[in-house]
Amino acid sequence: MNIYLIIILTTIIGFYILDLVTDYLNLKNLQYKLPQEFEGYYDAEKYTTSQKYLKENTSFSHFQSTFSLILILLLILLGGFNYLDQFVRSFGYAEIVNGLIFMGILTFGSQIIGIPFSIYHTFVIEEKYGFNKTTIKTFIQDLIKSWFLTGIIGGISFSFIIWVFIKLGDLAWIYCWVGLTIFQL
Repeated sequence: MNIYLIIILTTIIGFYILDLVTDYLNLKNLQYKLPQEFEGYYDAEKYTTSQKYLKENTSFSHFQSTFSLILILLLILLGGFNYLDQFVRSFGYAEIVNGLIFMGILTFGSQIIGIPFSIYHTFVIEEKYGFNKTTIKTFIQDLIKSWFLTGIIGGISFSFIIWVFIKLGDLAWIYCWVGLTIFQL
């Protein structure tokens, strides 16, 4: 088996397990009774509601992340990324355009797959606890706006990253890592 594949799979599965353990430890210490230090400063009923919301939200997050893990592992192990790469390269465009199409398809596909999870979280879980102020119209508008902004900001950023890799070769990852870190800060 390819050493890079082993590193990638170990990293993906390792982060998944780390998230599960962290959430488990947080939920294990979850208490519905308002701590004595906060009595008189915070409403006990609201505190209990927030703890129940946290528990349900975390459980739903586990389901969503497990689904995502299975999907990404299938894409890696069954050659889905390679198939998409070959498909995009068959258009015959320049490397930057091919890269943008490749990432655009992956990002849009991820967004489409995530819509049912987002709908359930917003209109079921948040509604159940009285946190939802979003209408269906607002939800759709926000989704379209996020796609638009992701396309613009992500497209520019990713174009730059591809350009850096084309120009700088082996050391490009260092420059991209530093650049993205600065950009995020």
